[in-house]
Amino acid sequence: MRNLLAASAAILMISGLNTAQADEGWPELFRTAVADFDGENQPHSYEMTVTRSTGDVLYSYAFDPSEDEPIQISDRSDDISEADLRQSLVEEDGDIWCDGMAERVLGDVELVSEDAETATFSFTPTAPPDADDMERLVIERTTGTMVIDKQSEQIRSFSYHLQESFKPVIVARVHAFDLQGACVASASGRAYLSELTIAIDVSAMGMRQTETTIQRVENVEAAL
Repeated sequence: MRNLLAASAAILMISGLNTAQADEGWPELFRTAVADFDGENQPHSYEMTVTRSTGDVLYSYAFDPSEDEPIQISDRSDDISEADLRQSLVEEDGDIWCDGMAERVLGDVELVSEDAETATFSFTPTAPPDADDMERLVIERTTGTMVIDKQSEQIRSFSYHLQESFKPVIVARVHAFDLQGACVASASGRAYLSELTIAIDVSAMGMRQTETTIQRVENVEAAL
């Protein structure tokens, strides 16, 4: 069950996305918000902490691309291999941004509501090509929602919600899966993922486990 949570978190985090083209049939504001960043890709430093809802730290680290060793792990749960964690962080390469999300969207996009400042859209999420069967089964059964700022044309928040429980295999059931992401503008104006909360409720072989993880990114600054 822990593996399912970790896999889902990894696949749904902003980092590690491939370049994708927005669908011309999507609303213009949505298309602009999920497109690849078209400004100067300036390196940034930041600090990230991932905790359980109990407050227990899974890991925390600082990233500074101007340093010889950009990744400095300051805390890590005994359940997590340092080598595996470091490899994962190296692959992320400091990508904390709330853009380039077009490949997350499968099919049509619908405007749900809007006001003077924001527009809220719904969509069906899709899993990336390298997702395993379990990840794909969970992700593509969710409904996605995205709130976009009309003035900046950037994502403010997004969420995934599993509508119904299902059995990925005979002996297991995913009862609930929810993801909530919040984006804020950095000093340079580019929006980054400031907080990501993932909650999952699963059972297997007569045992049930509910777990929530919270990822927070702070002190985002342009690297010298």
